[in-house]
Amino acid sequence: MGFNEDLRQLSEQVKKRQAFIKGEEATKQALILPFLQALGYDIYDPTETQPEYVADFAKKRGGVLEKVDYALHLRGRPALFIECKAADMAPEDHDGQLARYFNATPTVRIAIVTNGIRYRFFTDLQAPNVMDASPFMEFNILSFTDRDVELLRPFTKEFFNSESIQGHAEEIIFVGKVTTLINELLRNPSESFVRFLLAEVELVSGRVTKNVVERFVPIVKKAIQTTLLDMMTKSIQQEIAQPNVQAAPVAPPPAPSSIAESLQAAAAGAESSTGAQTETTEFELEIFRSVQRICAESAIKQTVAYKDSASYFGINLGKVTSWFLRVFSNGKKKSLVTRVPMEQALLLAKGFEVEATPDSLGKSRVYFNAASDIEKLRALVLVAYEDEVKRQSAPIVEGVELPPEIVAN
Repeated sequence: MGFNEDLRQLSEQVKKRQAFIKGEEATKQALILPFLQALGYDIYDPTETQPEYVADFAKKRGGVLEKVDYALHLRGRPALFIECKAADMAPEDHDGQLARYFNATPTVRIAIVTNGIRYRFFTDLQAPNVMDASPFMEFNILSFTDRDVELLRPFTKEFFNSESIQGHAEEIIFVGKVTTLINELLRNPSESFVRFLLAEVELVSGRVTKNVVERFVPIVKKAIQTTLLDMMTKSIQQEIAQPNVQAAPVAPPPAPSSIAESLQAAAAGAESSTGAQTETTEFELEIFRSVQRICAESAIKQTVAYKDSASYFGINLGKVTSWFLRVFSNGKKKSLVTRVPMEQALLLAKGFEVEATPDSLGKSRVYFNAASDIEKLRALVLVAYEDEVKRQSAPIVEGVELPPEIVAN
């Protein structure tokens, strides 16, 4: 059997034995030694699993010499201490006793206190050779997951390494704290987290006030839910497809591939109903005037207007759905989003950074530094403007808009 199966089998045995175990010695024999055996240690070899270990820390307390219950030896040196308590005792009540043993033995990097059910793992991350006040890991033989098994694996005889074990302990602590933090942020996004997302995806034009943050909290939650649901759906579909490679995969409905894309899509759908107050800046108006001048040079004459929102500054043909430019000016980098395909935008905006955008936002994004850069992007602005005019005037065939290039021909 494998390590996971050994632990599962031991767990079933412990459940059956627990009610009949009384005292520390019975706990050692029935619960703890079988656990060490599952970890791969030879419990019958005293040079590897040494009971009643006495070292330099030993001193008489009340006339009795102190001993640690088990010392596991690797390469002839003690590497791991185990202090045992009765199954009906709380192991955390004896952390201090274990610390005395640990602090006096530099070769030992891991110490465990257990009642045969719960195993509390300690090391010295805070100060060398001084056992930390809190365990970096706890393993419960009656209740564990596959991930718990993988976290326990480095403590088996096969994989135990005194030099690298602290790195493993640090990773467990870090992953645990970050997982807890992320879980809380996904359930209840903090103000700083919402501000971070708004800055990263450049959704807000103007100052990000507390009211703006509060308005976006439900949008962020919706974006997170959409992203997690999409990830889970894809995972399930991949799992279903695994047994039968020949089966044609079922295409999922289009969904945003990241929280950023979900946030943009959610914001776009929400802004018309929120009625949030926005502040149009002089920078945005300067860009608008430049776009107006450029569009006036086109042979196609159409009204050019703007609609400001908390998400972006949109330039359109008189109604918000007929937009051809979206200006994002409040993030780390300023950008224009257009409906011009990525390949064409690269040719029209030479010298500028261009990237594709999610379908929910547009087709291409061009980064710029100043309002004066709009003049340098004249060709792109004109194409975006004329394409949108053609798109708006395209005939409708059974509810489907014909592409501008077909109309033009």
